[in-house]
Amino acid sequence: MNDVQDSVIVTAGATAHGVCVHHHDFPEVRAEGQSPREAAALLANKLAAAMDTALTEWRRQSLTKAITDVNEYVKREG
Repeated sequence: MNDVQDSVIVTAGATAHGVCVHHHDFPEVRAEGQSPREAAALLANKLAAAMDTALTEWRRQSLTKAITDVNEYVKREG
């Protein structure tokens, strides 16, 4: 079982040719793109931006893990 692959969820996007990506631990943060790799790269940026609102160490650690997972996914898709 691939932990990173299971953590990054890819679904159909709002358009016929797009995809939507989110991390299993943060389903409320989503990104859309023309490919899973493009959408995941955008998702990593959105998760990084969420670090500004992470007030606890636990939240920062959770976001850091999610960003790492998504970046690993982008590398594997590339």
